[in-house]
This record gives sequence, C-alpha cells and structure tokens, in this order.
Amino acid sequence: MTPTIISGFLTYTLITALTPGPNNILALSSVNQHGFRRSLRVLAGMSAGFLVLMLACGMFTYTLISVLPSVTRWLVWIGAAYIFWLAWRIATSSPATSGGTGRPLSFWVSFWLQFANVKIILYGITALSAFVLPYTQDIFWVTAVSILLAVIGCVGNLVWALAGHLFQSLFRRHGRWVNRILALLLIYCAVRMFF
Repeated sequence: MTPTIISGFLTYTLITALTPGPNNILALSSVNQHGFRRSLRVLAGMSAGFLVLMLACGMFTYTLISVLPSVTRWLVWIGAAYIFWLAWRIATSSPATSGGTGRPLSFWVSFWLQFANVKIILYGITALSAFVLPYTQDIFWVTAVSILLAVIGCVGNLVWALAGHLFQSLFRRHGRWVNRILALLLIYCAVRMFF
C-alpha cells in the first residue's frame, strides 16, 4: 500500500468513526444518563459486537461484494428501523437526573444491536473493498485491517462517551432538548441511508 492509499484509508475511517451515528449517539446518551462507570457494560458490548462484526465483514467481503446489490436493500431497511427505534427511545426518555435513573442497556443488548447497525457494516465493507482488497487478498491483512477498523470505531464511541461525561451538567439542564437533538441526528442518519 502506498502512503496515498493509507492516508485515504485513515481519513475515511476517522471521519466515519467520529461523525454522528447510532453507536456514537448511544454512547453519549448512555453516559449522559447513567454516568461513565454505569455505562461500561454498554460500551463493552458495543466494542465486542463491533469487533465481531468487523471480523465477519472481513471474512465475508468476497461474498458480499458479489451479492451486495440485493443485500444492501435489506441491510438499509433493517438498519433504518434500528436507528428509528433508537431515536424514538432517546426522544421519549426523560432527562437525566443527577443519579442516573433506570438501568443502562446490558452488554448483550448493546452487543447484538451492532448487527443491525448498517453504518458500521457499510463502514467495514467499504474500507475493506476500497482500501484493502484491491491491493492484497491475504487473509492475514484482511483480518488485521478488520481489527484496526474495530479499534478506530471503538475510539469514536469512546470520544462520544467522554463528551457525554464532560458535558453532563449541560445535558442535565437542557435534557429534553438534548434528547430531541440527538433523536433528530439519528433520524438524519437513517434518512441519509436512502440517499
């Protein structure tokens, strides 16, 4: 790989990992409502699910490339439904109180939600098919890049979780508005999947 390809890969992955998406908004919302420590299960489940999903993307990219047109349509609808559900859940949740009410999502719920997250599925498939497979089809490199994609994505989630922690007092004062804005961002993500 040339430096140009590597810089393109890093630009794509970092921008994708740091822009609003279901995982990032879920991380921010969970930490905002329940605190960083109580949200560790959510973050760990998201990270584990992300890693497994990126490895699956790496292992099945060859097949997905050949059937992508038919698979994409279903993935978009499933992913959009998940994102709309998440938006509804955030928009209708009550603003966080100082102690964090309710319980954050469990490890397994946040783990399995990754498999309905079209943004990260397409993130993995796009990165592998555009930046890796044209240059090498060595399974070691496909696996290594899949792991790197998961690490970069998890860093993006952590950045949003830390933002939820750092701006917690602002979010608590304006909780309803913050929840509505986050829900609108998710709806925007879902709608953008179709255009």
